[in-house]
Amino acid sequence: MKKLLFIIIVISLGYGQISSTKYGVGLNIGDRGAGIFYHRHIKSYESIKIGTTIRWLDIRPPKEIPSYNYYTGRYENTNTVSLAIFPLFGTINYYPFEGKIANNFSPYVSAKLGPVLVLDADESIKSFSKRWFNADSKFTYGGNIAVGVEFRQPGKVHYSIEFSYDLIPLSSTIGNYANLNGTVLSFSIHR
Repeated sequence: MKKLLFIIIVISLGYGQISSTKYGVGLNIGDRGAGIFYHRHIKSYESIKIGTTIRWLDIRPPKEIPSYNYYTGRYENTNTVSLAIFPLFGTINYYPFEGKIANNFSPYVSAKLGPVLVLDADESIKSFSKRWFNADSKFTYGGNIAVGVEFRQPGKVHYSIEFSYDLIPLSSTIGNYANLNGTVLSFSIHR
């Protein structure tokens, strides 16, 4: 957890030195789970944008099943995994049709690469704070290949939708996973 706080502080300090950038937030939904992300474009050229993205993904196994407990009257999840990942990716977006398509419609291709923090918590601990503050942490590297469309509004909020594939190999098996590869659908709002 201390490593995660250190990474967030370093990133925040670095962003404080950059002016006139575009930033945004979004939602990820994928094969392995769902989460949120924050992205920032640091440098923009005519048809290329360079930036960073930090994501939080809650990993869910495909065999996780909610079941009703008649004794307590509540739903409980079985086959759960307490696994979260925090990819910090450097991003390059290429807009091949920049200036060629009217109506503020801009398709792009994106490549992302960088370190990934993986937190593996003990599922048997019931307290949320105890489970995640004592989680095992590991670092790995990963990447992402994507295609998307950005809907631009002059001087206003922009929207985008992106379909991508995560490539996140693990150095050792974590929670029955040898890798965290999978498809991801992302929706974002940025300025």
